[in-house]
Amino acid sequence: MRRYGNHAAAHTSGGWAVLRLPRTSRLWAWGRMGAAARGPASQVKGGETMSGEGKGSRNGEKRVEAFRVWEVKANRAVRLRLRSLYFSVASAVERACEDLERKYGDAFRREPERFGRELIEEASKTSGLPKGLLWYAVEWCKMLAEAREKSKKRSRFTPPPIPLLVKVVSGGIVLHGGDNAAAALNASKGELRIPSVGVAVRLRPSLIRAVLEDTQRFEDVKLTLWLTSKGRLRLVAHRAVRPAWWDGNSKLAVIAIDVNSSHGLYMMVFAFDGGAKLLAQRVLRSPNMTMLRLLAAIMRSYSKLGSWELAVRRFRQQRDVEKLQRMGRGYAVEEALRLAERLRAKMNLTPEKAERIARQASRKVRKVNDDWIRSVLREMRSLVRRLRDRGYLVVIVADVPRAESLKGSQLQRTLLRVAERLKNLALYEGAKYFEPDNNVSGRQCPVCGARGVELGKRYYRCSKCGLVYGRDWAACANAAKLFLEACDAEKQLEALRSWLRTSRALVHGAPRSIAR
Repeated sequence: MRRYGNHAAAHTSGGWAVLRLPRTSRLWAWGRMGAAARGPASQVKGGETMSGEGKGSRNGEKRVEAFRVWEVKANRAVRLRLRSLYFSVASAVERACEDLERKYGDAFRREPERFGRELIEEASKTSGLPKGLLWYAVEWCKMLAEAREKSKKRSRFTPPPIPLLVKVVSGGIVLHGGDNAAAALNASKGELRIPSVGVAVRLRPSLIRAVLEDTQRFEDVKLTLWLTSKGRLRLVAHRAVRPAWWDGNSKLAVIAIDVNSSHGLYMMVFAFDGGAKLLAQRVLRSPNMTMLRLLAAIMRSYSKLGSWELAVRRFRQQRDVEKLQRMGRGYAVEEALRLAERLRAKMNLTPEKAERIARQASRKVRKVNDDWIRSVLREMRSLVRRLRDRGYLVVIVADVPRAESLKGSQLQRTLLRVAERLKNLALYEGAKYFEPDNNVSGRQCPVCGARGVELGKRYYRCSKCGLVYGRDWAACANAAKLFLEACDAEKQLEALRSWLRTSRALVHGAPRSIAR
């Protein structure tokens, strides 16, 4: 089995995951699985391309792939059995592919989906595996070929995960899915089973509730279980949706988000139904992990250099450390050094131990950031669903800093991951996602557009109309205005301007000297 290697990975974040596959492989797989759920060699309806985007959709809009992923945790013994299952299925499918290539030649290589049923029959016959485990054999072959092509550009090959059909049952009643499913989620018993190999995994009650809610809310949702070569499981809910469309007159809710490279997310929710009003206003602050990052940097420096004095000197010369000192946060640097000195004295620190501490600190930083991303997505999903249930068409407008402006920021990867997942969340939930082409200025007055004069840290007064506003809240309002301008929604724009002239929301959280 050396051709598959021993490496497969998925990056997870609080129940969300992005499988490490070539992007083209993921898009192809999502689109094909929507059709393949009806049969191994079924045709794609509606003129859909392989990426799942239809050519003849309603209102001229193409279908877009959206998904939600949960991590299914299993103990080591179960993972070993699942890993064995992965290689059994993978080797069976690849042997069947080789047989069909010899039999049909270029016809099979060009259009393997035409031979889907025969591929399943051949793989099942030679391996003795149930056909349900091989339902997505054609899709997996395509993913494998593209992963191999991609691996030529890097040192390590990552085998793609194997998708399995899933059904949801409760008390003997099938709630979702069909009889050909290889895995069953039993809601009443709280477990996920793969009966053909005798695997059962306990599930979190919150995961079961989320799956049941999604299958009840969305009739078109399809569930698959993704099995990696390391024996890890991901439960995937997939939808092929048409982008939301607003007619200019119906009820509209705009969730305006300013992604701030230093402070996290600022959010304002505007509702337009005859007039404009503010439904919610929140600051979703990202966790402060400066101390742990600095500690990891010190320990990593010591593990590489082997000399504590030289490691401290190199640490002080690092760009991030010098930036903190310029910003007046040198106290954090000194506190991290004191903590490192205490650990050094207490643990009889060696370069090997320092490397271990650095890895532990980095893992903690990733875990805390992942938990924060999960909390943001959970709140946003709940908000979007409440608004949708009240009859609003929901638009998420995100002012995301360009990657260049985030470069060097400690929140760079975290904030960009949040933005990417908000886009997928909007599509999955039937909302619209809008991202301005250029960064939105928070210094610009949200009423008249004039440049503001700074009153204090991140607070301004308009030089033309006299409006006082916070920079981050103004960025949210300006982002909402950009969407309305893109839609030529003059009525809603004027309603928003009228509301902004009299509202105190733009100075929310300001010092008394500014807010009064």
